[in-house]
Amino acid sequence: MKKINALAATVLVTVGLPVTSPGAFAEDQTTIKVALTDMSSSTGMGPMGQYMMGPGYGSGQGMMGGYGMMRPGYGWGPGMMGQNMMMGMMAIRIDHDAVKAGAVKFDVTNWSRMMVHEMLIVAVDDPSTPLPYDYNAAKVPETEVKVLADTSELQPNLSREVEVTLAPGTYLLICNVAGHYAAGMATPLRVTP
Repeated sequence: MKKINALAATVLVTVGLPVTSPGAFAEDQTTIKVALTDMSSSTGMGPMGQYMMGPGYGSGQGMMGGYGMMRPGYGWGPGMMGQNMMMGMMAIRIDHDAVKAGAVKFDVTNWSRMMVHEMLIVAVDDPSTPLPYDYNAAKVPETEVKVLADTSELQPNLSREVEVTLAPGTYLLICNVAGHYAAGMATPLRVTP
């Protein structure tokens, strides 16, 4: 278990293990279940999933790279999947969009069958304002935002718990694996007094 102090937050990160430290967080702490999803989360790899994804999906092929249902030369980039079409292809789903200030546990699962994802908790003034973005790296520059905690990268079908004390305010939960934030992996969280 690793203890991190970041800004006004105290964070405990566990890798698949329950927190057993008594007194670290109250029993009335809120738990938010988080699902990191993409197309492979629901399509699976049956015959239709293989056709849609194409060979080598996740390495530039399939729907986003030009095989299967999508062909090169349509829209933005090598396949039919334009930047606007990418929105919604990946997502962060949460079972609470607002919680009370205090100890919050995030039970994060990467539901993807093929892709690595992660979750960062970012403090923001307005969750509808886009975060700074480095187009060359296809990522949010983490030194330019207030990251309170993160799960690190999660392989497909793995889970991790992140516990943090959150002050009242607004936050964004994002995936900052290259291209994932731009593909729609961001969801707001409101923390009330």
